[in-house]
Amino acid sequence: MEPGRNTPWQSGTSSRRTFLRGASVAGIGAAAAGLIGCGDDDDNNKPNGGGQTTPGASASPTEAPKSGGTLRGAQTADLNMATGYPFVTLAENPYLHWLPIETPIRYNDSLDPELVLAEKFEFNADRSAVTIALKPGLTFHNGAPVTADDMAFGVKLVQDPKAFGVTGTFQTTAFAKAITDIKILSKTEAQFTFDKPRPNMADYFTQLYIIHAASYDQIKAGKAVPGTGPFIFKNWTPGQILTFEKNPNWHGTAKWGGPYLDGVTVKFFGDQDAMGLAYEAGELDHVPGPLASLAKKYKDLVSVTPKTGLTYMGVNVTNPDLKDPRVRKAVFLAMDRERIVNELQEGFGKVTAQPWPSSSPAFDPALEGAHYDPTAAKKLLAEAGFKQSAPIPFDHRTTQSYVNLASLIQQNLKDVGIEVKLVPSEPTAFLKILRDRGFKGFWATTHSFANMTPLTNFQQTIPYQIPNASYYESADYQDLRAKLETLDPLSAAAKEQYKRFNDLWQNDPFLIPLAPNETPQLLSKKVRGYGQYLTSPANAPVFSSVWLA
Repeated sequence: MEPGRNTPWQSGTSSRRTFLRGASVAGIGAAAAGLIGCGDDDDNNKPNGGGQTTPGASASPTEAPKSGGTLRGAQTADLNMATGYPFVTLAENPYLHWLPIETPIRYNDSLDPELVLAEKFEFNADRSAVTIALKPGLTFHNGAPVTADDMAFGVKLVQDPKAFGVTGTFQTTAFAKAITDIKILSKTEAQFTFDKPRPNMADYFTQLYIIHAASYDQIKAGKAVPGTGPFIFKNWTPGQILTFEKNPNWHGTAKWGGPYLDGVTVKFFGDQDAMGLAYEAGELDHVPGPLASLAKKYKDLVSVTPKTGLTYMGVNVTNPDLKDPRVRKAVFLAMDRERIVNELQEGFGKVTAQPWPSSSPAFDPALEGAHYDPTAAKKLLAEAGFKQSAPIPFDHRTTQSYVNLASLIQQNLKDVGIEVKLVPSEPTAFLKILRDRGFKGFWATTHSFANMTPLTNFQQTIPYQIPNASYYESADYQDLRAKLETLDPLSAAAKEQYKRFNDLWQNDPFLIPLAPNETPQLLSKKVRGYGQYLTSPANAPVFSSVWLA
């Protein structure tokens, strides 16, 4: 790259393309936790299916969008406003992330930034700084002008949350702390300088929501959410209802169209069964994360978010029985992923053996399959001289979805000659063991962030970090990570490193892919224009395009 010259990736100029997914449902269990796609394994999200947008969820070629009507949404958990919203992604706040707030840039269906609140997004020559200029004339829902100080506010809060009266764990802490200086160039322009060249920092700004900094105390109290999005926060009655109304002055109307809905009303339910009964009674139009049985019953009305990662089985590579890469490759080949989809996911979902969604530059079409070969697995174990003196411990959560998954995996491994001992743990205890790197053999859980720049996934997501819970730190893995820290993530040179990783993934595995991490969305028959999701902010439905027939 020529010094001082901005590539399209740097400047963020890209076309707006849709990212359609569709008819599929919750699979292994149906908890709606982690609806937004938390980055680490600290959510209870379960693997879900994927497919195409269904007839019931989309407009026919002759239908034109119509204005009017209120979409009726639902969720089980009440809002959580005091632990860092909107700068922390929580399962309790899905609609609060989807409707009233926006980021400077976003990823639509690729990692090529699309300008949203920014009119300029430019890195310097070595990508050790970025300059962002906001669109002129932007205002928050309360009428206040959107300023560079408002944009900087979120960075400062994540860097030092206690100074703002906030407690919580932020998925973007490492990104925020990599910013060493913020220079306000004008009322609407700022320069962010990093500790070193950071080729993946665009990922951060697709997650940096801009809200009115002077109103943050009101936001923490749940009294107001002055953002810039297509819908305006109106009222929250804890445990009962959450309401939004159309933003008639939305800055995005001329470019993207909409919003068409008059508003959105979200009702809180005590559990998913109650939410399902309300849907069947015709009281709801949008149900995120429905029960698998309900989704199967109304499969033609289900849309599924794109893959953000995997439900996977981790492997402690220091375990004497698992040190040999041939043994771990045998485990990879022993997993019956089609059975996981067909039996545990109610027959919905696309079988995959990789973490990357198709929007990722690391995506490998050859890994979109079962890669199930128990005969080859047995041969590899024989070549490795595999013998056990005792069953290998296999940790899993006590939630029913993971109990079912663990039982299937135990049988898969037994079929090729590997004995495991199931070790159930309550979810909180399980996550502590994960973060303490305390698993002795195998474990199963779910991760996100594979939809971001691959380097971000390696740096930010628990199973890929160094150090990680697998104690995997091979020289090849460390080398390719180091090289990626100096490369444009969309470049040919970076893609060579992704190929290296995908080879390690199969031949020296430390994580075993099981099912895609996706989230089902159940719609009523009158919903139209639904099915477009952003790559980042992760899997945000584009509600400005939604309308009611």
